[in-house]
Amino acid sequence: MYRAALLSADLSPLPFSKVIDMTGREQKVYYSYSQISNKHNIPDDGLPLQSQQLPQPGKEAKAPGFALPELEHNLQLLIDLTEQEIIQNDRQLQYERDMVVNLSHELEKMSEVLDHEERVISNLSRVLEMVEECERRMQPNCSHPLTLDECARIFETLQDKYYEEYRMSDRVDLAVAIVYPLMKEYFKEWDPLQDCTYGTEIISKWKSLLENDQLLSHGGQDLSADAFHRLIWEVWMPFVRNIVAQWQPRNCEPMVDFLDSWAHIIPVWILDNILDQLIFPKLQKEVENWNPLTDTVPIHSWIHPWLPLMQARLEPLYSPIRSKLSSALQKWHPSDSSAKLILQPWKDVFTPGSWEAFMVKNIVPKLGMCLGELVINPHQQHMDAFYWVIDWEGMISVSSLVGLLEKHFFPKWLQVLCSWLSNSPNYEEITKWYLGWKSMFSDQVLAHPSIKDKFNEALDIMNRAVSSNVGAYMQPGARENIAYLTHTERRKDFQYEAMQERREAENMAQRGIGVAASSVPMNFKDLIETKAEEHNIVFMPVIGKRHEGKQLYTFGRIVIYIDRGVVFVQGEKTWVPTSLQSLIDMAK
Repeated sequence: MYRAALLSADLSPLPFSKVIDMTGREQKVYYSYSQISNKHNIPDDGLPLQSQQLPQPGKEAKAPGFALPELEHNLQLLIDLTEQEIIQNDRQLQYERDMVVNLSHELEKMSEVLDHEERVISNLSRVLEMVEECERRMQPNCSHPLTLDECARIFETLQDKYYEEYRMSDRVDLAVAIVYPLMKEYFKEWDPLQDCTYGTEIISKWKSLLENDQLLSHGGQDLSADAFHRLIWEVWMPFVRNIVAQWQPRNCEPMVDFLDSWAHIIPVWILDNILDQLIFPKLQKEVENWNPLTDTVPIHSWIHPWLPLMQARLEPLYSPIRSKLSSALQKWHPSDSSAKLILQPWKDVFTPGSWEAFMVKNIVPKLGMCLGELVINPHQQHMDAFYWVIDWEGMISVSSLVGLLEKHFFPKWLQVLCSWLSNSPNYEEITKWYLGWKSMFSDQVLAHPSIKDKFNEALDIMNRAVSSNVGAYMQPGARENIAYLTHTERRKDFQYEAMQERREAENMAQRGIGVAASSVPMNFKDLIETKAEEHNIVFMPVIGKRHEGKQLYTFGRIVIYIDRGVVFVQGEKTWVPTSLQSLIDMAK
């Protein structure tokens, strides 16, 4: 359009007019509009005004060379824009291609998800059908009712073939709706004491089907989260409560067998509840009513069978048992062997300290009185009293037995020996008498240093008697016989001691230092019990007495308590820590 305008201007010249052009560096004068249209043909901005030839008025100017810088600029701009557009389109094309690839992958993934969801829907539909079938067969008017075994097989199928769906399902609600009614019907006529193993197999199967493994790993007892625990608590436990309420504790064997059969099946916390809340109160009440003087059934026969199941739970019963036994032994005489039969089963049940304290309080004084009444008569010896005492070896500690012999037997025995030696004795009879009495003691008692000293003292008395001139010539060979007896007896003692040392060395070599070290008492209380036994000191708990939550004990005449391996002795105003040796010295 611009060019056409120029051509039309050339063909039809405009009338003459003077035009002043002030668009350049210098002012220019034109005499026609055609000159203005051709002003850019030849660049003349840099020429002086005088060098520019302007056409004369009335004459037509010759057309110079054609130049369009604005057009060139516009064209270059269009080229740049087009290039940018091409680059942008290429990028867009690459983006679209990448999008196609991503969408293809997404399509594949969604196809897999769709297949998985279809399988899940199919499995859930199958699970729902099985559950609905169970519910239908549980209706009262169903011709083919569901049994507990069939229900277990259905749950096994759910667990094996549809594990994920079964694991994610609410097993508690499912079991409550289906299994609990069947389980109640199954145990309806059950008597645990008549058939203790009834139902153990089927309950073990349901334990594997219903128990929540995750709950067990966290040690939980939430009934709302574990179907098996709730099953045992709500269905099985009512039968147990009912039977325990009617149970007689002295008839313990059926109940022990029942709980022992179920201990590995039922949850631990339910077993603890049975033992603590149901069994123990019954035993405690029965112990309160027990009278050792009138009851013909020994108490250990219906308490000890509970030891494997209850263990330390029975300890609160031991104190009243010891108290009742102590009262029953007030009028006891060692000639009555029934006391040993009653007490012997408790020796390994009571702690060593409490057992020794009981013996020292109730048995040892009676044995001392009996031994004090023993008459030593070489010509007509009655041994019953001695047998009654020595029969308690193993029941009382060696130190207690040795103490009795030192106090009540050996003084009289040595006195009789001295009297006999001073009256022209028959040394052969004395030798037999000496060996006869020594044979009445066990090796363990004879190995005690105090007993060795007493028999060695008797040998010394006999040697002094035969070494003197009094009556020495009345019996030829007496001195040699007594010397030989002394040498033989002391050689036996030496051989016994050597054998004991060798045996201990062999045991140490076999067990090793570590095992030998394990024979040391495991805690400070055991160490105190051991020391109390060695020094014949009564060490026992004070019933119902505590200080700052710590059990109080009597150690001889002193009241103490133990806190983190330290013994505290009751002073006038406060509790004072003390050493074990100081405690023993104070108790003596």
